[in-house]
Order: sequence, then structure tokens, then C-alpha cells
Amino acid sequence: MTTASPTVFLHIGAMKTGTTYLQQVLTQNKDALAARGFLFPGATWNDQVRAAHDALGHHRESGVRSQAEGAWSALADEMLAFDGAASIFSVEFLSFAGPAAARRLVNDLEAAEIHVVVTVRDTSEVLPALWQTHCANGGTASWPAFARSSRLGAGSGPAAALLGQGARLFRRALDVPRIIEVWRTVVPPERLHVVTVPPPGSPRDLLWRRFASVLGLDPAVATNPPEGHNPSLGYPSADLMRRLNAELGRLPREEYNPTLKHYLAEEVLAERAGAESRAQLDTRTHEFAVRWNQRTRTALEASGANIAGDLGDLPVRASADPALSAIPLPEAPDVLDAADTALEGMERLLRRRSRRIRNLGGEKVLAQTGRRQSATQVRRAWESAADPVKTAVADLAQTCRLAISLQQQIRQLRG
Repeated sequence: MTTASPTVFLHIGAMKTGTTYLQQVLTQNKDALAARGFLFPGATWNDQVRAAHDALGHHRESGVRSQAEGAWSALADEMLAFDGAASIFSVEFLSFAGPAAARRLVNDLEAAEIHVVVTVRDTSEVLPALWQTHCANGGTASWPAFARSSRLGAGSGPAAALLGQGARLFRRALDVPRIIEVWRTVVPPERLHVVTVPPPGSPRDLLWRRFASVLGLDPAVATNPPEGHNPSLGYPSADLMRRLNAELGRLPREEYNPTLKHYLAEEVLAERAGAESRAQLDTRTHEFAVRWNQRTRTALEASGANIAGDLGDLPVRASADPALSAIPLPEAPDVLDAADTALEGMERLLRRRSRRIRNLGGEKVLAQTGRRQSATQVRRAWESAADPVKTAVADLAQTCRLAISLQQQIRQLRG
């Protein structure tokens, strides 16, 4: 008597293709999925993130290494032991994998029937979204520089590492032809699935319905809607973040993420997104985007992958709408407005962390930080400066350093 092999769906990305939305649907409906025989492994989705870091060897920083070590083996064992319809593993930066890493992942799951799912989206929608994510994760490239670098580096292979931050990130995260080529060598075409992201204005749950069809799952099982949304930044706020990153220099993730990414970008500046302009494409970048869509469509058709959705979601003709001849930087007053919001938010964070230190008995720590200028005094200094934006960024960087220092003291006091 033989037992059927377990089935595992690896949703590998790509980035900025509705992955957060799908992960939230899966998380919010984990119990309902389990009742239908589908496992979303790990106690939380962060367990899958740590497992992906471990599987890909993202161990450069000690904090990531200590949290990730052994995580992939644990989740692989959980999925292989699952006696149900299928397991679903969804982490978008699995799309970064090269041939050796993809083979290693599949070999670790060789006892299972492995299906690979790739979500793809119109390049003209992805590029600005990727840039603002770059800015919220420590990146320093301006939007014009990022767009230019992406155009130069697309399809350039290993040489992309020499062509700027946009080229490197585009190559790793959004070069769909490369991603397809890597994974089609480790799974047969009938187990390679592509889900196209519907265009703006489509029903919100259409992407989920397409994804569920690949899994062989009734989408109606997911009755709990996602919690919130994936925070995004408007153009001035994203530009402020990249300037601030340059001023601060490279920080360890355990210092950067709690203060800069998760708090300042995702909680404070993301609230401005509806009132700010968005990063726009110039004519050359828009034309590049539709050419890249065509290249992606050609690669998908040649791969033999199963398509859920419509390749028409990747337009291959340039829009007739007027486009920018060049991408300008945001206006200084708009960046200063974002800086003002950022300063208010950082002041709240300083007060919050100071209260925590007092509650932990660290009054001496607070006494050593010294007195600071009021927010009003700081803003007046911006107005009188020769370069108000540069001065604002320097002041914000100083405030962020203090907030990071307070967080370090909290960790020490907690032991």
C-alpha cells in the first residue's frame, strides 16, 4: 500500500504583485483553509519569512542569522508531514533564488509534489511601487536615478550589480523571464503556474479568486477580509526617506526596521499617501515598461506554464496619455511638509520610548540624553536655512539616532 505524496505550493513572488494582499487573506483565513485540508505553515507568516531567509542563506546580519537558522528545515518538515490537500508557502523574495538555490529548495521537498506559483503585474505599475519600497528599506536612489538604472539593468544579467540600485533590485526581484527560467528547470511545466494581477479598477478579490483557482480551492472559503493594506508612500515622503537613509548611512536591520521602516515609513508617512502626488513615469520609462511586458509575455508563453488570468493584464502598447519628458524631483515645500509630519511622529516615538525607560527604572539613562530643542524651534531653523530640505533631513536623522539609542536602552533594561 502506498501513500500519496504531499503537495506543496511555493508562491515565490514576484515583489509588488499583490503578494501582501494574498498573504493576508491566507493568514486571516488559516483555520478555514485548514478545515478544507490546506495548510498555511508556521505559527505566523513571519515563520515563513525566517524560513525563506534560511533557505536562501540571507545570513549577513547576525540578527537575521540567529532568527532564521533552522527555520526552513522546521517548516519543510511540517509541510512534508501534512496529510491534507496541500501546503501553501508564500514569500515573495523566493523569487531572488538563482538556479542552485531553487534546486536546493526543491531537493529539500523532494518527497512532495511541488508546484511553483508566480504572480506577475504590469511593469509600469510595479516600478514606482518597487522604488517606494526601496526607500522604506534603506535605499538611497532618487526616483529618476532608480528608473534610469532599472532601464539600463533589465536583462543585463550579473552586470546589473554594476548599474545602480534600481538595476540590482530589478534583476533580483522583477526580471520575470529570469525567474521563470530558473524555476522551469526544477519543476515540470504543468506544475509551474502564473497568476496575472488584474489592472487598477478591477474587483478587489479578483486576484484572490485567480490564486485560489491554482490551488484548487473554493475562494469563498476565505470569509475574513485582509487586515488593513500594504502601506505605501507618496512621492515626497518616499523621497524624504531616501534622503534620510543617505544621511544615516547603513544601519543593522534590528536598528533600522523598528524606527525607520515599521514606524516612520509605514505608520507615520504612509498616512500622507492619499494627499501626496505619486511617483510618475517619464516617456522613456513608460516605453521601457511596455517593452518589458512584451518580453515577459513572450517568456511566459514559451515556458508552457499554466496561466490564471489574462496576459492582456500586461499591456504591450504605450499609453496615448501625455507623459513626462523627464522625471522631476519633488518640490522642496512638499518634502518639507513630509518632514514636518515626520518630526511630529518622531517626537511621539521619543516620548513613548522615554516612558518605557522610566517604567523600567532607567531615569539615569534619560538624564544622559540631554535637553533638545522644541519642534517649533527646529522648524524655524529650517525656514532660515540656506538649504531647508538638507537641514530638515539632518535634524530628522539626529532625532532618529536618538530614538534608536532609546530602543537599545530598552532592550538592555529588559535584559
